[in-house]
Amino acid sequence: MKTNLCNFMQSVEFIPNEVLGNSQPLAGELSSSLSPTKWDISSLSMNEYLAPEIHQSNILVVDDHPANLSLLMQILTGQGYKVRVSPNGNLALRSIQLMLPDLILLDINMPDMDGYTLCQHLKSEPQTKDIPVIFISALGETWDKVRGFTLGAVDYITKPFEPVEVLARIQHQLQWQASQTHLQLQNIQLQLLLSTTQAINAAKDVDSALEAILTQVCQSLGWDLGEAWIPDPEGNYLVCSPGCYVGDHSLIGFYDRTRNLKIAPNKGLVGKAWSNQQPQIIEDLSTVVNEDEFLSVKQAIEEGIRGVISIPVISQQEAVTEPNRMVVAVLTFFQKKNLVIRLDSLQLIMTIANQLSSFIQRKQAEDQLRELNLELKKLANLDGLTQVANRRRFDDYFLQEWSRAMREGQWLSLILCDVDYFKPYNDHYGHLAGDDCLQRVAQTMNDHVQRPADLVARYGGEEFVVLLPNTSSGGAEQVARNLQSRIQSLRLPHAQSTVKPYVTMSLGVASVIPRANLSPEDLISAADQALYQAKHQGRDRVVVSSPRRNQSFSPRV
Repeated sequence: MKTNLCNFMQSVEFIPNEVLGNSQPLAGELSSSLSPTKWDISSLSMNEYLAPEIHQSNILVVDDHPANLSLLMQILTGQGYKVRVSPNGNLALRSIQLMLPDLILLDINMPDMDGYTLCQHLKSEPQTKDIPVIFISALGETWDKVRGFTLGAVDYITKPFEPVEVLARIQHQLQWQASQTHLQLQNIQLQLLLSTTQAINAAKDVDSALEAILTQVCQSLGWDLGEAWIPDPEGNYLVCSPGCYVGDHSLIGFYDRTRNLKIAPNKGLVGKAWSNQQPQIIEDLSTVVNEDEFLSVKQAIEEGIRGVISIPVISQQEAVTEPNRMVVAVLTFFQKKNLVIRLDSLQLIMTIANQLSSFIQRKQAEDQLRELNLELKKLANLDGLTQVANRRRFDDYFLQEWSRAMREGQWLSLILCDVDYFKPYNDHYGHLAGDDCLQRVAQTMNDHVQRPADLVARYGGEEFVVLLPNTSSGGAEQVARNLQSRIQSLRLPHAQSTVKPYVTMSLGVASVIPRANLSPEDLISAADQALYQAKHQGRDRVVVSSPRRNQSFSPRV
């Protein structure tokens, strides 16, 4: 029977052969219903089953009083629970071995094996230690309850009991157990999603990414064959990608016969997934009677294939409007057993498909991303306020030019600049006016330091720095005096300055041919000393510091 995602939201009940077989109900054990097999969350096998709803849970009642068994069965089955009962501990153990319950209601005073002993045994076994046990007993002393909780029980109900209380406590424990199972399953799914994402990101091209996904999913979920179908350049039909996964080598012949097909829209299972943009599922291929439902159905059945699922990989680009362009690939998986899909596993594959779609789009957009990264790198090197180079960019470039000048024996000059009396300016005119002043000063400096190798940067606060590669002391002094003049020509009013009624700047210049006995900090220190002298001598001036023969620096006006 073939279904799609829209009509697949129904639970599946399965009774294992080892439970039915030739065995009869155990002596002294009543059974109103057998529940689906307990699925193992450590294996995300798509051949397992949808998690049961809370009110379809399998509850085992253990009590040596038939009246209690009958009453509890009536209460629980009336609420939709699947109930099994056992009159003693030994029969309860045999029942649990055949089929794990979701919860156990356990009496304490029973012949042969009391409830405490049974609970202790269950909590000592890995397969049963997580089954919630609720004691339901006439023993109401505090010591009895403490002992029960100490042995691992999750709750304790005293007889005589109220049906509404029993139901409330059971529902609470089942909901908590379901939430814990869900969290564990989510963790496993996230691990698979992470490994798949890493495999996709490591792929060099789309075909490699498809093969990585097919391999990861088939190996993790126990599928026997995985194929990927991608649209041809014109979007007229699907062709098989070279990337595939063949876990069962008996299916190689089937894969070789089908990989050369060209699948039209809405043709077969893969074509329907392409056109409908929804997962398509065939639970049992033996029920398919023609190739409109599945291409090469006879060959598939001959090879022992039973279950098939096709999952479309949908484009995430909103600009794509043509239906045949919305699907960038169709992943198809084969199972040599009847396929019973668990909803959370289907959702996981859809999430992985979205990851693949993102990868394909990312490959197509790599050039745009590279350009964007270059732009971001440029922005990371700019001062946000003044839009000249920031301190980080200056530090990197200074070390680079120092090494180059030392290697080539070239001059390297540095100008440290400070806006005169900027704090009084800020206090008098306000911070917005102060920001505007710094912006105009920085832009003026940047406009008049024009060689490609030269750099103007904000050094900190109202201080700026100019780096002049391959520039001697005389050339650097000329640049500094030109900058001084340009700042004066802005005629930015400065009522708090004791130098002039407009904004001025003090500048310290230092130049050197880098040698092994000098460091970059020496040049900065020399320029800083020259700037200090410029301020000390009255501001609005240029002071030049040049090296003596012993490589120390001394300032001069």
